[in-house]
Amino acid sequence: MNEIKTCPHCHNKADETDNYCRFCGRSLKPGRGFFYSHSGIILLALVLGPFALPMVWLSKIISTPAKWIYTLLLILLGAYLVVAFYHAFLLIQDATQLMLNGGLPAF
Repeated sequence: MNEIKTCPHCHNKADETDNYCRFCGRSLKPGRGFFYSHSGIILLALVLGPFALPMVWLSKIISTPAKWIYTLLLILLGAYLVVAFYHAFLLIQDATQLMLNGGLPAF
């Protein structure tokens, strides 16, 4: 016999065997929504960068080898962003020194 439970999103009734809500269409099982799919992880990586890594490992859709590939790519992206922000900081610091010293340095 199927138990009746409620959708955590719209609070309508759903059967125990349902994977998705019949009313709002959202997933009733954790780790199976859009943001846990390959396209969702890529979208999150573009928006959040390496902060999307927890979503990779919480996903029930993505295989373990794919999770390791995403992890490696997100760590590399994080390292690249750290280096890029450091170089941008140095560039801004040099530009500030030039402005405070009154122009280009004399050779």
